[in-house]
Amino acid sequence: MAMSMQAQLSVFKYLVTQKMKGVEKYPLVMMLEPLFACNLECAGCGKIQYPTDILRKRMTPQEVFDAVEECGAPIVSIAGGEPSSTPRSSRSSTA
Repeated sequence: MAMSMQAQLSVFKYLVTQKMKGVEKYPLVMMLEPLFACNLECAGCGKIQYPTDILRKRMTPQEVFDAVEECGAPIVSIAGGEPSSTPRSSRSSTA
């Protein structure tokens, strides 16, 4: 996926800052799954085998923001199936 020049410069600045601080290991991309359940059935994933109470777990928007802030990575990738298949987003998309 192509990144804008501004995003590229932001990542470059982050990398240079980490190197100048002498940090050897630092996050570059945060893989975030705010919804544990997923409507996809990818081979090898195994999520559909979890109990229903585990699959219904959701992160609140505040938990998502806090996790991103805590991680500090300049890139955040949000995964977890089709967002509009969740009850909350289905309500908001029809409102």
